[in-house]
Amino acid sequence: MFNRLIVGFDGGNSSYAAANYAFDLGAKWNLPVIGIYVIDKRLLDETLLEDLAGILGFTFYLGISQKVREALEKKADILFEEFAKLGRQKGAKVSLVQLEGIPYEEIPNFADREDLIFIGRKGLKEIKGFFVGNNAEKIVRRSPCPVFVAGENYKPIKRIGVAFDGSTVSKKALLVGKTISESIGAPLEVIFVEPNGNFPDQLVDKIKASADEILENTDYTFTLLRGFPEEKLTEYQENGNIDLLVLGAFGTKPVKEILLGSVAYFVMHNAVGPLLFVK
Repeated sequence: MFNRLIVGFDGGNSSYAAANYAFDLGAKWNLPVIGIYVIDKRLLDETLLEDLAGILGFTFYLGISQKVREALEKKADILFEEFAKLGRQKGAKVSLVQLEGIPYEEIPNFADREDLIFIGRKGLKEIKGFFVGNNAEKIVRRSPCPVFVAGENYKPIKRIGVAFDGSTVSKKALLVGKTISESIGAPLEVIFVEPNGNFPDQLVDKIKASADEILENTDYTFTLLRGFPEEKLTEYQENGNIDLLVLGAFGTKPVKEILLGSVAYFVMHNAVGPLLFVK
């Protein structure tokens, strides 16, 4: 189903968690795991550095951007060494790429439709907005392929839940969930959240029949929840019922989705466990 596993790596806790999930699947699928470190070109802008000097307490001088570049490249070397060591310990095939640009542009641009991107939900806190985790939502929106978003802590995946409503994107999510479930031997759960108390039983039956068709000859559990989908899905994972939640990704119009209460947008910002967004 996938050709490469791509990890946006910035040294934050959640990027280490993302790397661990990628290494687990890379070893299972015998796929290359590519670690990407992006030197954010905005941090090389001397106008910005002059503004940051007072905030971060360092002395600004002309030409400081070269020192910043050297420091970031040195950091990349250290992170790559740690990334490669961890991947090889887990039996994954590891390669490393250093890019310069803006993380939420470079990581999606590097990926193909047949890849799977792994990123952390939270980045380093030194300068908000300049690390992979701080750009997670934008990466999901721009990505041509599914994106796995890890929390701060790594925990082996033992149960997988897929948010399913019969839509085209949820069917794609179900296929991805099935693939991961079969490869790691984790039980698969299909979750439909009834949006109101007057939802016809016939439609629930139709949604389950659609899941049956996709998961032919696959053992799975069908779970019906009632309430606001975004809240129930987040709560269901947080209560320990599933480890990984797979769902359809949001699109490219965040303002519209905020106004409409996008399920994916809410889950992205409120879930505590790992998420896999499928397009």
